[in-house]
This record gives sequence, structure tokens and C-alpha cells, in this order.
Amino acid sequence: MFDDEALLNKIRDHFQLPAFAGLCRVQYEEEPDDLRIVVKVTTSDGRSYAVRMMSNSYSTLEDLAGQASLCGLLSGGGLNVPTRLYGSDGRPYLILSRKGHEVWATVETWLPGKEPENLTIGLAEQAGEWLGAMHRIAGQAPAPIPFTSESPWSLFGQEDELDQDAQALEKALQTGGAEPPLMRELFALYREKRSRLRAGWPELPGGPVQGDFSLNNLLMDENGCLCGVIDFYLAGTDVFVGHLAGEASFLAYAADKESAETSEAAGDRYLEALMAGYERCRPLNTRERSVLNDLIGLRRAFACYQVDEVLGEIKAGNTEQVNQKLKDMILYLKKEYRRTDL
Repeated sequence: MFDDEALLNKIRDHFQLPAFAGLCRVQYEEEPDDLRIVVKVTTSDGRSYAVRMMSNSYSTLEDLAGQASLCGLLSGGGLNVPTRLYGSDGRPYLILSRKGHEVWATVETWLPGKEPENLTIGLAEQAGEWLGAMHRIAGQAPAPIPFTSESPWSLFGQEDELDQDAQALEKALQTGGAEPPLMRELFALYREKRSRLRAGWPELPGGPVQGDFSLNNLLMDENGCLCGVIDFYLAGTDVFVGHLAGEASFLAYAADKESAETSEAAGDRYLEALMAGYERCRPLNTRERSVLNDLIGLRRAFACYQVDEVLGEIKAGNTEQVNQKLKDMILYLKKEYRRTDL
């Protein structure tokens, strides 16, 4: 018997699907407070769907409805994203009990394609086009989408992860043996840029965003062209240029690239390609251009993986490496990534 077959049958009945002809579990992660199960099901009429059963602390039922609405909005705008199915009660989810715990289930169309192994310049440009199109379509939504959560990239909200990481690092550095002048310069730059951004933040265009525009959520066709975007489970509201800065800085400077390119110059090329694609589909306005450098600098300097590396060096007592990483972070904050007059 396939694991969770009884629950899958309940899901099938609720979403009024034909009999299942094939089941393939593609993801299984189970922790006390976080369950993630994804099963590819093929129905007797030859169609395929992704059935997800999840339990986590960061998605509300309102968010599940918002995810379905965002997928529908983007699909209606011509983008190939999964379509969420609605059940017999008119909702795009089903609440179940599994091993005494409440979990929710969703069903969405299965998109063909494969995840890219690495990022190429061409794929970076296509990713920019898709991200620009997603923001453009979301910005033209006829009515607000009912999200209660913000994007993981969001600043100045209830869950400002970047600020949480920065505060944790600053506290650890106070007893970590780093050079005081480096610490003072780093966090003076951090607060200066944060203050400047906060002042104009409410005036920046925003709306619902996918939230996790990483390589494992992009799909390519047999010709190597970007053909789909999946996984809307971190979707929420955000300022578009803030979401752009977060996704673009990670893809350009941290994602695996062809020929294992890791130099700063290589990252710059990928960023330019991604931004060129984005602005073909959604040109940034003057105010967005004026904040882009600060946003990318902050995202690079205080990326979660960057902060974790510094915390690891502090714990290991590697003061020289800590000081070098602080110097790198200062350079990221000072760097000019994009001219505001483009």
C-alpha cells in the first residue's frame, strides 16, 4: 500500500478527480512542526497533478487562497504556472488529520519540464523576463489578493528576516574579537541604507509575488528555454523592487553557474543579464531605480548564508576570517550595481 493512500483517496474525492492510475512520491520531509509531502499523481484520463500535504507555521488558510488566486492571475496573463484546483466546497485546499496532526492538502496541475542544473547568462536573462512579467501582471490585478503574509524578502514588516539576521550578527560580533572599526563601519552603513529606504518605502509599487524564484522552482523545456515557474508556497505581498533585488542578487552572485563561475565580475554579468530581461517586461520607475543599489547591497551583505558563515567563523574563533568577511560585506554595501540614470 502506498504511504498515505487513504488520505490521497480523500483528496481525490474532494477535488473530484478521476481514479488514480499512477502515484510517485517526489518529496517527503517530516519533522515535528513541518511536514512536506509531494506526490505526482496520474489519473485514469492521462492527466498529471501535484498533490501536496503540508503542515507549517508560516502559511495560513488565507495564504493558501491567495496562492491559488495569484496562480490564476499569472496564468490568465499568459505565464505557465500551476493551476490550483478547487474542491467540492469551493476552496483550493482541504484540511486533513494525519497521525493526530492537522495538515492541509492542495492539488495543482503538473507542469512538464526539468529544473536547470545551473544558471547560464541566457537563463538569467529569461528569468529576469519572467520575473518582470510576473510583477507587471500582479501590479495590474483588478482587486487585491487576500494574503496575510509577506514575501520572505520583505523589509520593514512583521517578519523582516534581513534585520533579524543583522541584529543576530551584531550581537555575536560584540564578543567575537572582530576589529571595532570594521564593525562600526559595517553597521553604520547598514543603518544609513535602512533609514534611507524606510523613508520612501510606502511609495514604491508592490503587490503579490511568488516569493521563491530559485533555480529549483524554474522549469526548462528540451531546448533549454525557461518554460514554467512552480512552488508558490512562500508567496505573499512585497514591494516589487525589493523582491527583485532579493531574487536577482541571489541568482547572480550565489546560484550555481555554468563553468562554476564565482568571481565578482561573473556575478556582475549575470546581474546585468537578469536586469536587462526584467526591464524589457517591466521598466523600473525613477524611484525604484533610486533604491536598487541600496537594496542589492543589503541583500548581498546580509544574506542568510553570508551571516551564517560569519557566525560560524566567530564560533570557531577564526578572527582573521571574521575580519575579512566584514570587509567583504562593507564592499558589497558600498558597491554601485546599477546606475540610477539608466
